[in-house]
Amino acid sequence: MNKKTLSIIFAYVGVLTGAGLASGQELMQYFLSFGLPGLYGIAAVGVLHIVVGGIVLQLGSHFVAESHIDVLDEVTSTAVTKFMDYALIVNCFLMGFVMIAGAGSNLEQQFGLAPWMGSLLCTALIVVVGMLDFDKVAKIIGAFTPLVLIFTLIGAVYTMVKASPDVALLDALGKSLPPALPNLPLSTINYFGLCMISGISMAFVLGGSKTDPAEARIGGMIGGALVAILTGLVGVTLFLALEIVKDADIPMQTVLDSVHPAMGLAMSIIIFGMIFNTGMSLFYSAARRFSATEGTFKRNLILFTLAGFGLSFLGFKKLMAILYPILGYLGLILILILIGAWIRERSEIKSEIKKRKKLSRLTRKKLDDDLEFTKKDKEKLEKLAEASIIDDKKIKEAVEEEVAEELEEENDEQTD
Repeated sequence: MNKKTLSIIFAYVGVLTGAGLASGQELMQYFLSFGLPGLYGIAAVGVLHIVVGGIVLQLGSHFVAESHIDVLDEVTSTAVTKFMDYALIVNCFLMGFVMIAGAGSNLEQQFGLAPWMGSLLCTALIVVVGMLDFDKVAKIIGAFTPLVLIFTLIGAVYTMVKASPDVALLDALGKSLPPALPNLPLSTINYFGLCMISGISMAFVLGGSKTDPAEARIGGMIGGALVAILTGLVGVTLFLALEIVKDADIPMQTVLDSVHPAMGLAMSIIIFGMIFNTGMSLFYSAARRFSATEGTFKRNLILFTLAGFGLSFLGFKKLMAILYPILGYLGLILILILIGAWIRERSEIKSEIKKRKKLSRLTRKKLDDDLEFTKKDKEKLEKLAEASIIDDKKIKEAVEEEVAEELEEENDEQTD
């Protein structure tokens, strides 16, 4: 597995965990409010993350997506495409300002800062990082993923070792919390829909940055598995720690604070980073969708993010309780559309994978000075590009860019 694939996996995890997991508040409302049975819902969500993660990134790669519209245009009718396009754009704004509000709430709980200060910092970071090229954006988004895995594991181990749980008491305590939805099955599918709609636009773009759909699917499944592990650890930890976290805005921060104040401080920074990740991906995706040139993209990113900052003053917990269930249903519709599309496209995807692998091998011969690239190879490359479902110029450029990166990575390793 090369560095780029690893970067995509971590970025995918980073995108999904900001909205649905990082603070812990989401699992409290969606699952732990049903007591002990809520943990079974969390396990079901983990399985869905693995399966659907692979499908989403593979579709992004198959259509070499630069925004969600590149996939939607190909897999569903014009009317449904328009509806889901509008839904995803609206989601980018709604979820985006929930994330900015969450960043303010995060720093308020840890440092006692006015909520607008944390929100402003998150806004500024989104604008600054969003000006970088996509590979750098993906690396930054993925940078917090190893940290959140480590710190979540620390919090989970500490809580499990320390706990001598009265399961009946914890079950009753969980059921005293207000649920996001009336029953656990509905809550489970709605939560998963929420997770996916929050990250789907960026997930398509991440998948689209890999020209091999087979590798993209494996990356999506590994990323989904990491999200599943994180979700399970956070769910069990919060259930065992319900007595101290039930009233907290950012429950996981409270858990790490109980380990040691320094751990709580570190976790608050990590959670801020995960919230930033999702906010970054949402506003980045929305700006890309409306931008034909790099100049308009940068202008739109600034305008959209500032609008999100203004709306964030409505507050984090209130916004989440109102908006998350609605967005979850939209996400569920989108997932069903994509699963159906993936089933229909499977044979086409398999055929395209073979073409792309051959394209990659021939492109490597073309770019590697140690290999011979003949006239016959050139003719084969041209025919394969023409046979691809993607415009021949676009697919050649995408494959060439990826192979060039792989060769550069190999040369760097040999130098080291």
